[in-house]
Amino acid sequence: MSFRILRYIFAHRKVVVWSIIIPAFLALLFVVIADSKFRSETLLMPPMEEGSEGLIAAYMASMNLPSMVVPMTGGSMTAAILVDILETRAIAEAVITGQGLMEWYKSDSMYEAIQELRAKTSITASATGMIKLSVIDVEPKKAADILNSYITNLDSLNRQLQYTRAGNTMEFIGRQIEEYRERLAGSRRQIADFQSENGIVDFDEQIRGTIDVAAALKVRAVIAEIELDMLREFSTENASALKRSEMELESLTGQLEKIMRSDSSSSVFIPLSSMPELYQQYAAYNRDLEVNERVYSFLLQRYEETGIERARTTPSVQVVDKPSIPVKRAGIPRWGIVMIAGGVGLIWSCLFLAWWAWISGKGREKEEEEAFQDLLELFRKDTLALKKRLRL
Repeated sequence: MSFRILRYIFAHRKVVVWSIIIPAFLALLFVVIADSKFRSETLLMPPMEEGSEGLIAAYMASMNLPSMVVPMTGGSMTAAILVDILETRAIAEAVITGQGLMEWYKSDSMYEAIQELRAKTSITASATGMIKLSVIDVEPKKAADILNSYITNLDSLNRQLQYTRAGNTMEFIGRQIEEYRERLAGSRRQIADFQSENGIVDFDEQIRGTIDVAAALKVRAVIAEIELDMLREFSTENASALKRSEMELESLTGQLEKIMRSDSSSSVFIPLSSMPELYQQYAAYNRDLEVNERVYSFLLQRYEETGIERARTTPSVQVVDKPSIPVKRAGIPRWGIVMIAGGVGLIWSCLFLAWWAWISGKGREKEEEEAFQDLLELFRKDTLALKKRLRL
């Protein structure tokens, strides 16, 4: 059967040859007529934002306190967020308007222009956090110009988002500053009145240590509560950061209660609950004063840092590889397209002839030997004809 099929294909080799020539010619005609496409690429790195950590993390970094609960708040903007921003309609419309792409793409509407731009744009984020952005266009310089427009508009939108976020943060911290300014003034008046009435000036070092530890925990609990209020104001109820902040506040509150009751038998501090009533009252006043002073000082520092971040003019997007004008065509080379078309024609014609030979010669197994001899004879004749042509 196989020799008969091969003989049939070999006998109709002209069909095979034309099945190769015609698709290859059509492919060659296509690559000559079709517009060449060029790909311009760039590599971006997400901005490393300073001062974007949570209030607890910032406080623990500025104060030398034991980290009983390590905060899990994030720091920098991830590449996934930047990729989502690059794919927004706002960025696409800004690029189309700035580069005049509606006329360039000959689109009748902004929607069609956006679809055309997205079809020619590739945005991917690597596992290391780098962003690869590429654009294909018929003009090399236009492809590079579109990429530069992407970067410019991304930086502009990112600055706007940072400015708005910093403004909201400053407004929130400003309200907290006013509240703790009043608390601090009240604590100072309260402890001054208490000292003058009872003649109390200071405690011994052990009692002072108890107050310091309790004050440190109370400060962290207050800051955690402030951060929790901020997250509740700007986040959804199911946000992971909100749940972590609630757990953190609950843990700090529990530790503060242990210090107050001294549940641990190995504690080296005098529990506040076991002090004489007068000293307990003074310890509570003094603790509240220290808490208010530390929180007030910390809020002032954070307010200044947020103001600096809001007024920052440095680029928010770091370009690792600048967009360059491509010199080589994108995609499969022209000769590759021609060869693929010819290969497809070869495979298709051989399969079709084999199928036809099998259908037409079904049940003729006795002709297999004869087909083999005929195949050898055809091969011999073609070889002799080729030798004669070479001699000429």
